[in-house]
Amino acid sequence: MINLRSAFFTLAVVSLGAVCVPKEANAFTVVDRTGFTDTEFNQLRTDGLFTELFVAESRIGNNGFGGNNEREFGINTDTGANVAFGDRIWENGGLVDFTLQYTGSLVNYIVGDRLLSSSAFSGPITDIFLRTRAVNNSTMALSDLLFNGQAISNLLSSGLDSTDVDYLQISNITTPFTLTGKSLMSWTGTAPSRSNLAYQIKVGTTPPVESVPEPGMVGALFAAGVLSVGLKKKQTAA
Repeated sequence: MINLRSAFFTLAVVSLGAVCVPKEANAFTVVDRTGFTDTEFNQLRTDGLFTELFVAESRIGNNGFGGNNEREFGINTDTGANVAFGDRIWENGGLVDFTLQYTGSLVNYIVGDRLLSSSAFSGPITDIFLRTRAVNNSTMALSDLLFNGQAISNLLSSGLDSTDVDYLQISNITTPFTLTGKSLMSWTGTAPSRSNLAYQIKVGTTPPVESVPEPGMVGALFAAGVLSVGLKKKQTAA
């Protein structure tokens, strides 16, 4: 005798498995955030739609002069507190290599030939927001960006006589990850100070999205239901 419950459950599981298994183990999504503002980003945090775990940052600071009172790069908490930081003199228009690695329990942030590390953060992550900011005849650019070895979009902010802020989001990611690229700070006239010329890599999580069954899965479940009803009728008739 056919076990209807087992047959239905087996068909349903096979259908779900075919939909849920990712095509690529390292799949991720780059989200178009053209026109996204700081106000909108902060609203995401307020609404619980993004929770920062840590932030890797590079900024012009005081361009390496005056000691550690004005850091030029660092690893920060979600409130902006420094857990590791360093000084740097930025060359006007010079490209600087950077690497951000997260293992799930260790953060490594390399700027040029300087390494900052922190074990203050742990846990899974799902999303990264890259942010650039430029003010008053300056440019902040991130180029040659690779996420786990795969090329993603560049990011550029160019502030003429005002402030320009731009965002890029990488979604559906897991740990560990490696993000590499090149940064470029340039300016005309007096150099900006502090975070008026800067980029941040904001790493954290977004809430899970409830999945909607794909048409193929719905059809398979419907067919299983029809099969179940048909077999019941056959058994009754017998």
